Formats: sequence, C-alpha cells, structure tokens
Amino acid sequence: MAAALEQIPTWIEIRKKLKYRLVEQISDLVGSGTKTAGARRFFAWVAAAATEDSEWMKSYLANDNRDVDDLATIRRVHRCIASWTTALLETKKWKSTSVRAQRNHLLTAIDRLREIDEDSFPLIDPRLMPMGAHRDSTGRTALGELDWKELADIEPATRDATAIAIIRSAAVTLFERDEKVFWFGQAILDEKDVRGKPAAWHDIRGLIESEIAFWNEHRCSQFSQPWGDKGKIISSLSDPAIWNDLGLDVDFGTKQLAMTLVSGLIVSCVGPGTRLSQALQTVFCCDTGWNRQPIQYLPAQPFAFRTDKQIFLGSNRVLAALKVRAGHVVHADPANAELIRGLAATNFSSEWDDVAASLKVEKSDEQCRLEVDSELLDLLQRYRAMQRLSSQWTDEETENLFFHAISQRAQGVQVVKCDISLGMPDATPLKRPGVNFSAIRKSFLNSLSSAGLEPSFISEIAGHRSGNILQKNYIIGAQATRTYEEPARFWQGCIQEILLNDKIAFKLSIPDKNREWFRMFGMLTGITAACGLEQMELDGEVTDDYIFVPNQKSYIDLFLAHKGVKQQRYQVSQHRWEIQGEALLGIIKGYGRQLSRKQLGREYRTAARIANARIKSGELTVPLMLEI
Repeated sequence: MAAALEQIPTWIEIRKKLKYRLVEQISDLVGSGTKTAGARRFFAWVAAAATEDSEWMKSYLANDNRDVDDLATIRRVHRCIASWTTALLETKKWKSTSVRAQRNHLLTAIDRLREIDEDSFPLIDPRLMPMGAHRDSTGRTALGELDWKELADIEPATRDATAIAIIRSAAVTLFERDEKVFWFGQAILDEKDVRGKPAAWHDIRGLIESEIAFWNEHRCSQFSQPWGDKGKIISSLSDPAIWNDLGLDVDFGTKQLAMTLVSGLIVSCVGPGTRLSQALQTVFCCDTGWNRQPIQYLPAQPFAFRTDKQIFLGSNRVLAALKVRAGHVVHADPANAELIRGLAATNFSSEWDDVAASLKVEKSDEQCRLEVDSELLDLLQRYRAMQRLSSQWTDEETENLFFHAISQRAQGVQVVKCDISLGMPDATPLKRPGVNFSAIRKSFLNSLSSAGLEPSFISEIAGHRSGNILQKNYIIGAQATRTYEEPARFWQGCIQEILLNDKIAFKLSIPDKNREWFRMFGMLTGITAACGLEQMELDGEVTDDYIFVPNQKSYIDLFLAHKGVKQQRYQVSQHRWEIQGEALLGIIKGYGRQLSRKQLGREYRTAARIANARIKSGELTVPLMLEI
C-alpha cells in the first residue's frame, strides 16, 4: 500500500487495474506531466487500497448513471479525497505542503474533465476539505543520520564526512563509466582504416553516424522515432561480450543487454546523458557544498579568471556582478586562458571578494576557488570535452548552461535539473533513500563543524545571511541530542528542592569531589551569577552550595542567560562550546525543567515577556555568555 503511494505510476498501469471510462478520459486529458502526479497517485490509491472509501470510489467510477448533484455523493467524493490525503501524510514521505499541492493537481484534473463532461464528477470546492495545520517542517536530514552499513562503526563526528566520501566515490565511478562509452564511440568514428573490422563494429559505427545526422536535422534522437530495421541491428548488439571485445572496458553486470540499454549506449557515444551529468553535479556538490539550483544552472562559461594556483568559478549572478564592477569579464578557460599574475591577480581577487560580499554569497554557494590540479576541475574539463557535438544542438533554454544532456526519448537537448537518485542504477549508493543535494550540503557543513571550524566561517561558506539559519536547519540529530538533552538531564539530576524562609527554592548540589572545581569554574566564567544563582548562607557563613530563589529578578536573569547562550551557539568554535557552552545551557535547561515541574512556568514566561520588552526598549541588553 505504501509503495503504491510513494511511486508515481503510469496511466497505463492504472488503466489496467481501473478499466473505467472516466479513468480513460482523465488520463487522455491530463497526460503524464509533473503536475499530474496527484491525479495518478489518487487513482493508484483507489486501485490498490482495500479501504471502504477506495471501494466506494471504484463503484462510483463503474456507475455511468451517477448523480453528481446529489449531496450524499458530493460528500462521499470529498471523503474519498480526504482519506487519500490522510494516507499520503501517514507515509511521512511528503510534507503537508507537498500533499496539499498534489491534491490541488487532482482537483485541477477533475475540473478539466468537468469542462467536457459535467456528469463525470461533482463540483468540488477545496475550501470544504480543509487539511488543517500540520507542523511537519523539520531540519534537513544529513547523510550521517542515515542507516548505512558502511557507517555502523563510524564515530558520530566523522559519519557525515565518511558518507560524503561514499557518495562522491560512487558518482566518480559512474562518471568514468559513461565517459568510457563516449570515447569508445569517438574512437570508432575517428578510425580511418575500417578494413577487417567485424560486422558489429560497422553496425555500431553506422548507428552512431545516423544518430549524429538525426540530431543535426531533427534535434532529437533517432530512437525517439519508430526503429524499423534498426531494431534488428540493436538486437544483434545485445551481447555484452561484443562491446567488451571491441574495446569497451565496462562491466555491464548482465549476460544480455536490453534493447533500450543498447540504444542508450549509442546515444552516450554522441554526448553526455542525464546520468553522467547528474554524477558530475553530485561531485560538485560534495566538493563545494553548493545548493542544488546554482549547480544545475551553472553558466556555460563559469570560469571568471585564473591565477597560477587557482581557478575562480562563479554562478551567473556572481559573474554578472563582476562584469558590472570590473567593467569586463576575463573568461578563464582552464585549457588555454592566459594566467593573471602579480598585482593584476591581487586586484582581481579583491574585486571578486567585494562582489561576493555585496551579493552576500560569501565564500561559497555560487562562487568558489578551485586548485588548478583539483579533481573537480579536471572532471569539469573532461565533461566539457564530451559536449563538442551536443553543444551545437542547444536551444534558448540550454545554450547558456554548463550542464545539459541528450536523451533517446526527449525532444532537444535537456536541462539537467532532476535530483540525484533519479535514473541511477539500483546498486549504487546514489539511489539510496535520503540521498539528495540537500542532504549532501548539510553533511558538508556538518563535517566542517566537526573539524572545528568557527560557526561564523561555516555560515560564510554556506552563504547564509543569518547565523540562525545554521542553527535551524543544519544541526544533526546526534549533535542536537548531545548539545541540548544530555547536559540538561545531568544538571537536572543535581538540583534539589528545598524550603528557604518557608518558600520553595532550588539548590544546585555538586558532589564533594567536584565542589571546588565548580566554584572556580563558576567564578571564572560567570555562569552561576548569570543564571540567577546565589551562594547559600547558613548561620552567618556562606556555603559552596548555589541556590535559585524563584522571583522575577531570578527569572529575568535565567531568561537573559538562555537567550544569550543561544545567540552565541554558532558564533564560537565547537570546542569552546563543548567546554563552556554545554555546561551553561545544561544548567539553564535543568532549572527550566524543574520550574515547569513545580508549575512555575507561567511566572517564568511572564518575566520573560517583561525582559523582552526591556530589551526592545534598550533598558536591558542580552549578555555575552560565552566570554571569560
């Protein structure tokens, strides 16, 4: 059942199960574009689900004498759609916004069908089917959080870096595999002496030549049309040994190639396909941490200029701003561009940094500097070399893009804008659930944090305009537990409830062997005073015990301490946070939980509102907690 909801079935598959006129009409009407996924998933659910509502919908589709104006019928159709959306939400594969969009796609398809057949479905008002508020937006999932066998014995701090290495290695392997196919085909085309070549060699050369000719004339693959006699030739090339014997060093993993795979090999001999392009985009993301959109829409000439050590690479937005600022652009094709040295290189680097600062892209995410001997730069150059034919067939949409692909089915050269897993082989890690550009980017940033880089520097690399973005979206689950949960539980266990002057108070009880250490630590860091803790006085003598007296002043101190430490969470290094920040946050949260347990939470929140108002008026300032 869940599989029927997660996959997007074809109309052919749906019509085999639902042999009704309405299904046939709606499938012919809306087709199979991305905006019809909701309609296809709904009818797939009707076909596969064994629920009361899905069975009723089957009987509704089978009844050609339906009364679409009947109130009971209208309500029942509403109920069926509501049951389907609930089933989608329960899979937890999509957020509520995505489910709502799929429902809207279904309703649009039904409206279009009503335009030609008013008796097909009742008029449906989505306002009568409210989905309610779903607070299901969560932080992005990092690769290190996924349950992979390769990560089983890896320390949490290095899981993300290890996962990125696994994904990157798989992407490079796929790139090199398809690259071999391309140069295999080019070698056959470039061969001058054709005497004594086997018949299969001539068949492959003939298919490649006719493929190029078809693209030149029709801007699409010959295999997008009826194959005719080519089908027999394709069938004769289905033995992998034929290709291996002719020099293609590729392990196909099968004893018999499907005909579409053979035709795909021919197309790959002509230019980069979608899979090869996706593989390179994946490597690009692993090495730079860029977002998906700037990678997939990288300009056809992304190299701004080069020095003797680095190539400067940027998005369309960065290069356009550089052109305005510098008055011109030096397109530094790594293969033949003149080097910029000395003072000129310094001036260009300064202009580059100024552009990045003005656009708030900072050190990465739309711009980067690649070492001249980096593997990524080498892969980019090799990819461009494979575009020598396909770049001639681009149109307005693709002529200015670095990444574009040819396909045996699509019309024209295509923009490579799908996510990583689509079209990848099942055996590769790139096909695993949870592998996407967002996960790689998050793991990239997490690995920088685990390496001890300053959070402010990581925010610059990510191109974040606010340090809060790092906290909201890029803190991994294990790190969040370690940061927030474990210290709070520890300190909560150290808090004892006492009566002081006939009123409730809380004492922070430190074990004897650590009492002197904590006293010195509290004095140096100021964490005890900042949290509203006071040393307890008994019989005129001050003890080493710290108490928290619940009153407005203490509440405000505790609130300011909490606000201050949260603001600095991503302004100090990870090491400094673990030494000083975790202790302070643990005390704060430990006391906060005790206040809630004793029904003092309302008093604390009232004091917090007062403190916030004083902060806004300038009467109070948020303290810098993680300072000595």
